[in-house]
Amino acid sequence: MPTAATSAARWKRRSRSIEAVIATPGGIVSDAATFNLLLAHCTTVWLQASPEDHMWRVQAQGDLRPMAASPEAMDDLRRILSGRAAFYSKAEFRLDTSTQALEPTFIALRKLVREALGLPA
Repeated sequence: MPTAATSAARWKRRSRSIEAVIATPGGIVSDAATFNLLLAHCTTVWLQASPEDHMWRVQAQGDLRPMAASPEAMDDLRRILSGRAAFYSKAEFRLDTSTQALEPTFIALRKLVREALGLPA
């Protein structure tokens, strides 16, 4: 399992890339060094969704473990997302993906990032 030091080293190498899309798990905010490297060297977008949408998406992928493991899974998810919100809000941009289908979300994200980077639509 990678340590915080090896994760940070990987981010430093990757952040030198000219163009890349790096999708990170929400828990990245728990590793302050890596998260701060990401904020310092990348254009960051918080893909925000309601706790209900998070849970629905997990279940739609066929993963029923969160609900099976705990009857309080939804409350736990709300607490996790609420606790991380201050960190997530450090991203340069935010896109609310709740109740949106994949294609319109992708179009909105592409437009947001291209405008931020000064690229043609």
